[in-house]
Amino acid sequence: MAKDASSEGALRVSRCSCEMGRKRHRIPKSIQIPFEAFQPIDVPIHNHDSDDESGDDTDEADQDDGNTFFDGELFGTVTIGGDFFVVNQQLLDVAFPNGTMDLEMDMDMDVSMTSESAPDSDQEFEGVLPKVATWRMNLTALSQFYNIYMVAYENKIYISRPRSCVTNALPAKPDLILEPPASLMSYDVGGYLDPAAPHQVNHLIVGELGDEEILLLAYDDGDVIGYYTKYIESEISRREKTGNGDGALPAPFFHENVLKSAWGLAIHKKSRLIAVSSNLHNVSVFVFALSGQEYRHIADVDSVEFFRNITKNEDGNIEPPMVPPFDCAKIFEYRSKAAGLEEEIQDRNANWRIVLRTGHGGTNIPNIAFSSDTSGEADKVVAVDINGKLWLMDIWHLAVPVPHATIEPLHRARVIPRVHGPHDGGHRPRGWGVLVLPESSFLPTNDVEQSLGLPPSEAMYLENERIGEWIDNSKGIEYVKNNSTIHPWVRSGNARRFNFNAFERMRVRLDSTWYDSGPQPPMPLQKLIEDNARRGGHMSRISDGRKSRLAQSNPRAIKRRDTVLADESSILRTYELDIELRGFKEDGVGIMFEKVIDQSRPPHAVLEPMRPSNERLANLIHVPELSLVVAGSLCGRVALITLTRPEPHSLPFKRSFKIEAILPTKRDEDTHKRPICPLLGVAIGPIPFAGNESLAERPTNRRRYRIMLHYYDLRILSYEISRGSPTDPLTIV
Repeated sequence: MAKDASSEGALRVSRCSCEMGRKRHRIPKSIQIPFEAFQPIDVPIHNHDSDDESGDDTDEADQDDGNTFFDGELFGTVTIGGDFFVVNQQLLDVAFPNGTMDLEMDMDMDVSMTSESAPDSDQEFEGVLPKVATWRMNLTALSQFYNIYMVAYENKIYISRPRSCVTNALPAKPDLILEPPASLMSYDVGGYLDPAAPHQVNHLIVGELGDEEILLLAYDDGDVIGYYTKYIESEISRREKTGNGDGALPAPFFHENVLKSAWGLAIHKKSRLIAVSSNLHNVSVFVFALSGQEYRHIADVDSVEFFRNITKNEDGNIEPPMVPPFDCAKIFEYRSKAAGLEEEIQDRNANWRIVLRTGHGGTNIPNIAFSSDTSGEADKVVAVDINGKLWLMDIWHLAVPVPHATIEPLHRARVIPRVHGPHDGGHRPRGWGVLVLPESSFLPTNDVEQSLGLPPSEAMYLENERIGEWIDNSKGIEYVKNNSTIHPWVRSGNARRFNFNAFERMRVRLDSTWYDSGPQPPMPLQKLIEDNARRGGHMSRISDGRKSRLAQSNPRAIKRRDTVLADESSILRTYELDIELRGFKEDGVGIMFEKVIDQSRPPHAVLEPMRPSNERLANLIHVPELSLVVAGSLCGRVALITLTRPEPHSLPFKRSFKIEAILPTKRDEDTHKRPICPLLGVAIGPIPFAGNESLAERPTNRRRYRIMLHYYDLRILSYEISRGSPTDPLTIV
């Protein structure tokens, strides 16, 4: 587990001596800039609490009409200006290069920030704060190869080299600003969240495409843009050596458009594929030629000249149909043509764009991932839509179509009373995140408590016809050290105005169970283990005979063959507050953790921008070296999830996870280090090497990682995480 509360939440102040094993990770030793320079400012206190609770309480607010990515509640603006930032009658001493900023949000507006654009020249840049594009996905990243930090502000990408491996200090002025222009196609597509400024970044990730690391960007106007980080690093290094800030900026190697607002991003290293989801309810897979004519992006030229396009519908068939429907005479001819096309695509001697449609059953897709076959090559796209449904979409098969497989949300359907306001409730928890996790990413453990993060007597086992077999380890949140359970605004002076007992009785949304109890109520996992031991190690409460009867009476409840991945990787799905790890084999046991990032709060103790609509575990980063998943939420909290694999064969589950920490820590929230505004992004990467250059070439097995939480008000909270050995608990400093 993490260190005790006396040291866990502190920002690291000791000397960094981590070895990265590569010279390119070395940072300039001559530059040391303080992380933050707080300057108390004596200004009047303004009350920014909102008394406006008006709004149409209509069903339309909770329905997805296919024309917007979010509900009606989920739009907002951030206005930067003024001289101070006041929340809950407290002055937050947030200093910036040219003073502080006033953060105001209007959740009912479908526009982006209204401050002036940040100039590009060095002279104009001084004293201007970058603008934040609101209600997007993760907008920050750390390179895994180089000491560079990347953050998207509207249509610009600010790239800085952290000046210290102790504080992760960033310069007041970025080392490089990229401003990729919009494609010609994007002008016809326009913007979803902000029609007035459509070319704003919705999401960015860093990953490996073959042997190269890339920065991949998804835009609201449908553009998808990729850069090689090696050229970004090269230009920053040149400027550092020459002192010349002018010069040609790195050019993108990839620039395409998916014809609607782009959101989910995925990169497959071995197969060299890029996938992008859009609000057209589909996923575009870009297949680069590995022989023949290679892909080359040319500015101001649309992608139709570079990619051959093919569309597959939810049944796995090519669209438009290659033969008339039910024309049996041409079926053989169709299959021959499809087989030839399938072979041509897999030869990789041309560039292809394969569009995977979800059809009438689909909706907007915020997150996607690739799955692989037993040889490690990409075979499917795994996507989650905002209704919580998982889609497993075959990429390659054409001659014998493979229909999309779907996995319904784990939560039971129910009408949820509105608790926090007119926009809350009325639907199941939304689907926000998905990861595909191979067995190698799971940390071996010795017992149930190490695997689940709580004693087996407090974990609950349940099963029924609809969902199969599951273990609920939600009570594990009580064992997470240094975790704040009360929203920081509640601890302010406003909290005394509210009756907490009355409020807790209203928490129907959070206290409702996610499962159907069925004829057999949940039982403590400890009892199941003991029962299994008495029966000679039988792994389940469901007998083989009962499984057979279930399959006959309700085939959809037990059918799993089309939802089990070829290499037996696990699928992790996240909702607003909950995390679900699915069984990786047919009829396997899954793990469900409810209300991971939840904090108690009276309905009016927080401003409108911090309504439950902020709670969405959408920013997922997998760190295989640490057996870790970082799950960030727009509400400003980040869960550190350790993936586990229990060694005892007597346990009913084979893979699981536990929550090792929630950031910011309670210590940081109690000392008001957590900004009272949404999270712009969370980034994690290895700590750069600093020290004896000869040591940089030595291989190392125990790297330390830094994690940076970047908020709308431009503050960054930085932590260091590591494991002493592969099986040690996570250490957080």
